[in-house]
Amino acid sequence: MIETTWEDVVGFARSIVSLLWIPLAVAVGGIGLSVAWVASRMVVRRVERRYGPVVIRWSRRRAGLRVDARPWACLACRSVNAPTSVACYHCGVARPREAPELREVATDPGIFHPAEAPNQFDPSLYRGPGAPPPAAPASRDPPATPGPG
Repeated sequence: MIETTWEDVVGFARSIVSLLWIPLAVAVGGIGLSVAWVASRMVVRRVERRYGPVVIRWSRRRAGLRVDARPWACLACRSVNAPTSVACYHCGVARPREAPELREVATDPGIFHPAEAPNQFDPSLYRGPGAPPPAAPASRDPPATPGPG
């Protein structure tokens, strides 16, 4: 039987602790980062609530818009843009003065759901897998009768 002394146990514990300090440091760092992220989100929300409306009014005035400007629809591609954007984010066309503002975003479903193109498929022209064989063209000549042979 092997005898274990107190010094052996302490030496083993020290070797284990010297190996485990790296995962322990990573875990403590991860917890610290997550706490900092949660605290920063709380601060950002408070700042947005306090100064958000002021910044929105300032950016709209700077863009030459009314303070109560609403999102607008692009006349070229029918996409909805932010009130302060000076050009369409989708197609890049500059915002015209007569761009329709959306008072209630859901009142014009054509902006969000453009009309689908009509179906241009003609089944009689389909020649893909599973298609019926094309009909033989009708000939004007009477069928030839085989001769004696």
